[in-house]
Amino acid sequence: MPLFNFDSCPDRAGTDSTKWQRYAGTDIIPAWVADADFSVAPAIIEALKKRLDHPVFGYAAQRKETADAVIAYLKRNHGWEISREWIVFLPALVPGIHASIRAAGNAGDAALTTTPVYPPFLYAPANTGRILKTVPMIFENNRWTFDFAALDAATTPEVKIFVLSNPHNPLGRVFDKTELQQLADYAERHNLVVCSDEIHCDLVLDKTVRHTPLATLSPAIARRTISLFSASKTYNTAGLVCGFAVIPDAGLRADFRRAIAGVSTEVNVFGYIGLETAYTHGEPWREACLDYLRGNLDLIMNEVATMPGITLRQRPEATYLAWLDVSALGFENPQAAFEKGGVGLSPGNDFAGPGHVRLNFACPRDRLREILRRIRAVAEKTAPGLPAPALS
Repeated sequence: MPLFNFDSCPDRAGTDSTKWQRYAGTDIIPAWVADADFSVAPAIIEALKKRLDHPVFGYAAQRKETADAVIAYLKRNHGWEISREWIVFLPALVPGIHASIRAAGNAGDAALTTTPVYPPFLYAPANTGRILKTVPMIFENNRWTFDFAALDAATTPEVKIFVLSNPHNPLGRVFDKTELQQLADYAERHNLVVCSDEIHCDLVLDKTVRHTPLATLSPAIARRTISLFSASKTYNTAGLVCGFAVIPDAGLRADFRRAIAGVSTEVNVFGYIGLETAYTHGEPWREACLDYLRGNLDLIMNEVATMPGITLRQRPEATYLAWLDVSALGFENPQAAFEKGGVGLSPGNDFAGPGHVRLNFACPRDRLREILRRIRAVAEKTAPGLPAPALS
């Protein structure tokens, strides 16, 4: 009997779940927003229950124990020794993205990122009075990577910040040290701040690769990097709204604090406890979850390989998200087409990736089988004579 059962997940209907409420009352299985259907690690539940024994939930002071847990976690999991003063706790990472852009330059400047990418990267610049500039990722040598020549060409003097997703959402890449060093050199060349969103760093599925926090490469890149972390994706605690930034440079950290002051709420008492418990006692659950997700990904790779008109160009190295190219099916609105077939997927247009959909596979395997059956039915009905494309 396994210690943790990921095949048996609670019914989320009627629990005010953003993911499930979208399709309430329909026969559409939600597989869109990056929110797992797995029960939270028992250690986290027990810690929250213990806090509930005290019947006052006032403003939460930042706990020394939580900072200690963050410091120990980064050293243990990622070989990064940080100082306590580098940590800035946040209610979530999206405010951190906005604050990072505000901290780098002034209104009217530009922020640059690569596409496709997590949607807040695309709308945060406008929200902060900046101009958005984008450069497409390229697929070469059977993997997604950066087009550094195009990045250099696009980086005009108005660009003050590069916004990075590592591991990458939605492509699932874990960038290696060579790629990251090239990125660090690029940032140094153009005197850019880098906002590195590393929220998926503990969801590495490929056992042959290892996540490297960008700021660990050298003191030079650390001085210009704002690294964003949270336990929310890995431990399925997004509703506890707690994350943190790690900013080694005192001046950049002060700019970040000024940029977020008054426009973002404080972390709540349960957020601190959830984060601390996840990083202190959650490792057995995380390892079991990763093994289960690897099995789900094997199922996806096997099924997509024989689906007409659908391609998964690279097996995700991390995350529980699969970026499916459905352009060969010719849908004007792929999301709507798959909704008609009974599956709710994230639309590629939201990521600046038209012709694609993103599949969240953090769910019980039987549910994933049904999701894939419905995706196949839509593909086969749409393109009955189209052969399945070969996987890269």
